[in-house]
Amino acid sequence: MTEISQARKMFEEGHTCSQAVLTAFAQRYDMDPDLALKLSCSFGGGMGRQGLTCGAITGAMMVLGLDAGRVDLDDDASRERNDALVQEFFARFKMKFKTFNCNELTGVDMACPHARAQGKEDGSFQDVCPGVVGFAAELVTELLEIDAK
Repeated sequence: MTEISQARKMFEEGHTCSQAVLTAFAQRYDMDPDLALKLSCSFGGGMGRQGLTCGAITGAMMVLGLDAGRVDLDDDASRERNDALVQEFFARFKMKFKTFNCNELTGVDMACPHARAQGKEDGSFQDVCPGVVGFAAELVTELLEIDAK
């Protein structure tokens, strides 16, 4: 199973967007899947169900950081590489979806329990989120492949 299909499957099984994206890539970085699930849990629903930055984006940012993130403060090249990947991700995501905001992507006020329940009942999340999660995982895969060349 590809990381893209794994991310979609994980979301459809009930994980948050951020959990699905990060955990789908965990094995690539020898990261314990349970650690990936815990680390990314707080970012679901647009940062803890606040409807802010989409969890698929925050999961993708964590993957890009695992791949290209700076550890040594003197490693300016890693910082530049990571920033370039992040900036390209955001540019392409915005081109496709026009927003980074969970509330705007789903049409649901994530901070409101009643609205979330209604969104789940009427299929708002299933109509939007699997595609967003899949796109984020696909974009990360593409950017990492390009960067590796």
